[in-house]
Amino acid sequence: MSEWPNTRLSRRRALQVAGLSAFLAGCGTQSARSGGQEIAFWHLLSGGDGERMNAIVGKADAEMPNARIKQVILAWGAPYYTKLAMSAAGGRAPDLGIVHMSRLAGYAPGGLLDPWDLNRLARYGVSESTFTAPAWKNSIVNGKTFALALDSHVFAAFFNTDLASKAGLLDSSGKLPEIKSMADMKRLGAEFKKLTGKQYGLGFGFLGDGGQLWRLFWTFYSQHGATFGLQGDKFAYDADAFGESVETMRQLVDGEVASTSADYSTATSAFLNGEIGLLFSGVWELPQFQEAKMPLGAMPIPNMFGTGIDATWGDSHTFVLPHQSDPDESRRELAYEAVSRILKGSLPWGAAGHTPAYQPVVNSPEFKALRPNSDYAVTASYTHYDPPSSFSGSGSNFMTQFGGVIQNALIGQTTVKDAVADFAERVNVLMSKAVKR
Repeated sequence: MSEWPNTRLSRRRALQVAGLSAFLAGCGTQSARSGGQEIAFWHLLSGGDGERMNAIVGKADAEMPNARIKQVILAWGAPYYTKLAMSAAGGRAPDLGIVHMSRLAGYAPGGLLDPWDLNRLARYGVSESTFTAPAWKNSIVNGKTFALALDSHVFAAFFNTDLASKAGLLDSSGKLPEIKSMADMKRLGAEFKKLTGKQYGLGFGFLGDGGQLWRLFWTFYSQHGATFGLQGDKFAYDADAFGESVETMRQLVDGEVASTSADYSTATSAFLNGEIGLLFSGVWELPQFQEAKMPLGAMPIPNMFGTGIDATWGDSHTFVLPHQSDPDESRRELAYEAVSRILKGSLPWGAAGHTPAYQPVVNSPEFKALRPNSDYAVTASYTHYDPPSSFSGSGSNFMTQFGGVIQNALIGQTTVKDAVADFAERVNVLMSKAVKR
């Protein structure tokens, strides 16, 4: 968007900043502005997301004459979470950090984060009423609010509107026909396949990708009204819902209308090139589709189980206060102000595919005019986050374990029943090794 300043965060710059993280994390240095203080803000947002965050932070920074927000960008996944935990445990924590909501259960109970003061937040126009119910509920651990969601990013269905129109599939509002069963889904795929003359009509890139497999599974499983229990001594799950969800995934990629062996990039490229008409993927892919000037529509993943339950896998980038044993109260107050300004200025974040969590932004005419973003924004109201535990969540070994087992069922190397049993055994091992809090 034109209002973003030309402030590109290069990979080299990100690495340079990461190398300085240990020094900067504990600093509350005076900024270049007279009398101002520097707020250290750690996050793992690079590439396009990093550029957008840089622009939003830059605007918030300009509105705060008494402070400077210093971003520290670290490598995504385990490296980031390990360094964040070490900084909090070692007394050198930054003033602000980003944590995926799905990782909150591994950080808040162990004293690695400080809770947000709700009265303090309210003075800046931030409260429970400004977030969706799932985002607020999942930010609470042991009765305290430890996270403020920046967004909701979900698994969705993208479709090529030109192909859909040529196939006569769109209604007067430009939407696809309602999909209520796997038979409906396969008919849709067959229509796209017939129109393009290609081998497949639908796309789901899953090969070698535990994250992709988990996201679609958790969507289907949650649509059954089922959940996982990872807090006791033994893995608790709904065996029937688990089996039916995996079987549905297997039917989706049975080689008729979707490939049995597509990885993430293969499926995405096929969609970009107009070789398939519908793609299951994360909403973070929206910018590259728009950059390619694709004729694009999007919708929530349909419920094909007849349960009537709206549900989708999702996660949120959230703002947290890494634990400081003796926080500088003036800097902490500035951290509250900075987060409130970033939340209120998160429209550009929504333009990138993520649905902003701050509801005044979502309810604004500017966001509602964004298409297809506003067509799937409703998913934020029924997002199902990963089951909470110290070992689950974004980029975790839990997802890797899931992918390694369930992929075998999808490609026919094992039965669905055996795959479910195998995964249950692995989760029991993870639970036995987890730190009991």
